[in-house]
Amino acid sequence: MNHQSKITLEKAQCFHCGEVCQEEPIIFDQKDFCCSGCQKVYELLHDKDLMDYYTCDVNPGISPSTHQFEFLDSPQFRNRLITFANNEFSKLTFYLPSIHCRSCLYLLENLHKLNENVIKSQLNFGKKELTVWFKEKDLSIGQLANLLSKIGYEPLIQSEDEATSKRNNVFVDKKLLLKLGIAGFCTGNIMLFSFPEYLGLDDPKLAVWFGYLNLFLGSISVFYAASDYFSNVWSHLKLKKLTIEAPVLLGIVVGYSRSAYEIISHHGAGYMDSVTGLIFFLLVGKWFQQKSFDFLSFNRNYTSYFPMSVSKWINKSEIQIPLAELKVGDRLLIRNQEIIPADSILRKGSGKLDYSFVTGESDFIEIKEGNSLFAGGRHTGEMIEIEVIKDLQHSQLTQLWEQNSFKNPLYKTENWENFANKTGMYFTILLFTLAISVGVYWGIVNPKIWSNAVVSVLIIACPCALAISYPFALGHGMRWLSKFNLYFKNTQSLERFANIDTIVFDKTGTLTLHKEQSPKIHFTRGLLPEEWNVLYSLSLQSTHPLSRQLKKYIEQLGYSERVFISNFKELTAKGLQGKWNSTLYQIGSPKWLGVPKEEPEDYFHSESRIYIKIGDEFIGFMDFPWENREGIEALLHNLRMNYELYLLSGDKKQAAGPLSDWFPGESHIHFEMSPMEKMEFIQSLQKSGKKVLMVGDGLNDAGALREASVGIAVSENHLQFTPASDAILNGKNVKYLAKYLTFAQFGMKVIKYSFALSVIYNLFGLSFAVQGTLSPIVAAILMPVNSLSMLLIATLGMNFKGRKMQNLIDVSSLRPNN
Repeated sequence: MNHQSKITLEKAQCFHCGEVCQEEPIIFDQKDFCCSGCQKVYELLHDKDLMDYYTCDVNPGISPSTHQFEFLDSPQFRNRLITFANNEFSKLTFYLPSIHCRSCLYLLENLHKLNENVIKSQLNFGKKELTVWFKEKDLSIGQLANLLSKIGYEPLIQSEDEATSKRNNVFVDKKLLLKLGIAGFCTGNIMLFSFPEYLGLDDPKLAVWFGYLNLFLGSISVFYAASDYFSNVWSHLKLKKLTIEAPVLLGIVVGYSRSAYEIISHHGAGYMDSVTGLIFFLLVGKWFQQKSFDFLSFNRNYTSYFPMSVSKWINKSEIQIPLAELKVGDRLLIRNQEIIPADSILRKGSGKLDYSFVTGESDFIEIKEGNSLFAGGRHTGEMIEIEVIKDLQHSQLTQLWEQNSFKNPLYKTENWENFANKTGMYFTILLFTLAISVGVYWGIVNPKIWSNAVVSVLIIACPCALAISYPFALGHGMRWLSKFNLYFKNTQSLERFANIDTIVFDKTGTLTLHKEQSPKIHFTRGLLPEEWNVLYSLSLQSTHPLSRQLKKYIEQLGYSERVFISNFKELTAKGLQGKWNSTLYQIGSPKWLGVPKEEPEDYFHSESRIYIKIGDEFIGFMDFPWENREGIEALLHNLRMNYELYLLSGDKKQAAGPLSDWFPGESHIHFEMSPMEKMEFIQSLQKSGKKVLMVGDGLNDAGALREASVGIAVSENHLQFTPASDAILNGKNVKYLAKYLTFAQFGMKVIKYSFALSVIYNLFGLSFAVQGTLSPIVAAILMPVNSLSMLLIATLGMNFKGRKMQNLIDVSSLRPNN
């Protein structure tokens, strides 16, 4: 087997994870790999005789993570994670969101082959939970988590609040399933007991017993399975609101009451089969809606992006404490690339802070002893010691989360009337008007049948079809959009998405690519391996974004050997220099290196090129361009014909580039905006009557995402980045935003068409009801047929449109980055 890594200029697909390699993929064992991480996982599996992993699925792997989990070894986290321990072994369960196919099952249940201290492992594929039995004396929790991270299955460690919320959601889901099962049991048995009535069999004694059984089962279905409808309608009535649930519940109550009266008085068989059938279909729709994306967490706050623990310096020793135990006056040690967890004062050391995580501005800020540091800044440089001056809840960053839009989980739904609820309000008024009119008429003409006529109207006119088509149409819409890497939080968010008229974009990371790119090489000659290693060692010394890009690129080439650099210097706004074997190596700007310019250098070139000089020889330059995402210009061209577009950014105005041409004017483009200013801008748009979609990618956009009618978080990793958003969109698919809007609008049309058809059904049934001649058999046929028709229309319509849209989208781009 060839164990030498080398480079080829051909584009290829990574053998391990399936992602398209950069310009120069790594070749190992005659296979292409996109990075050294994927190569190392392949080596590990090969050495442990686990190559069957690659036969389970095509490109089953996941790019590994370098996240470190040593903090899990602290007593606070150990006690939370360990579910059983004795002298022999310990047991814990990790949540692994990256699980996606059967190859994951194969690898994770063979974890013992990768480490002899793992006794056994068991995967719950549906819940994405891995239970591990391991020898804790020889393998710590942190080491176990690092092993999983190394092979691509980074555990998601949740805070206590998030864990409690997850447990509550699991309880709610189990409760819904229990209600659904009971409703189905009651419906099936009531229909069985009603067969004598359907077939016209005349056995009074049998009819009485079956009637009482139907009443018993119907009572369970109405008062337990449908109990949420009672509480929801009552809550809205207290707020003086009528929703679609009000007429639905009215139909259920009237149908149940009429059936109970007929059964007890022996005047008939009632409508229990129709009533319980309606409840069953409603709960199926609710379950279908909730089941879609239980594994995504859309409501994280700022602490979800901070470390779970921090290093506290006390009595000249370092201890790990949970973030929640942080107090004013604590001294903390912050290492390179760690985040400042709370507003602090720098007591020892120096370095640079990158606040782009909070502000969107990518400049680095020099820090010295005595400087104020704000929560959310990422430190780069030597280890520093800081003193906390504000607790976590009062840091500058938390001002965003003190806004009403964050404190009230129902903020958006309280200020949004959807089609169903608006229709339900008018429908309820019309229904009562019709019932009263029918009652008055028959009260005068024939008092014997007025009650039958009124009750029949209330049962038949129930807008149950609309209540059923809603969750199924939008639920299928959510399902299809998830295949296209757009993940919605719920059906209400999808409906708001279909009705927006204004779109606000963040720039960096949303419309432009902020991540590391493979550079274009303009060298006069090729570099020797030792020269690449020197450049690698130089780039390690700097925190400048281009230096980090250079470091990443050289690692991809396979050169990551650190060599000793003497006389190292980093000159601000110029570059880096250092000596190796008495030869001076310099990387930086052309003016500093004395390189004559062949062409005028604009803003982008000056920000994206690294020039290289070795000794007296000018080698050339590497170009790391800031690029618009693929297809962004075409997207903006399509959107501006139907929507009002705005651009908000924390960057400087010079960074606008050609993007500014796609927006109406200067009033629609805003730069150097703080997170609070972004949120306030969204608020001002909505106060003027706009229905706003905000598309952003960072924590600095969280306030705007939360405030907008719909907030879409753009992420390269949809499983781990969800700042208070209504939806998550994989970065590669931003260019399809216009198609997603069209699909959502089609879903609303399906609902409206199904509602129109339901009205026709109801008019037919009402022609019997207003005459007071509606029989149970007619009600038993009309209501289920109506409900099933709506279900089929919603399902077939959305599936037809989904398959049609699939043909318009590049399927090769649909595999999400895990």
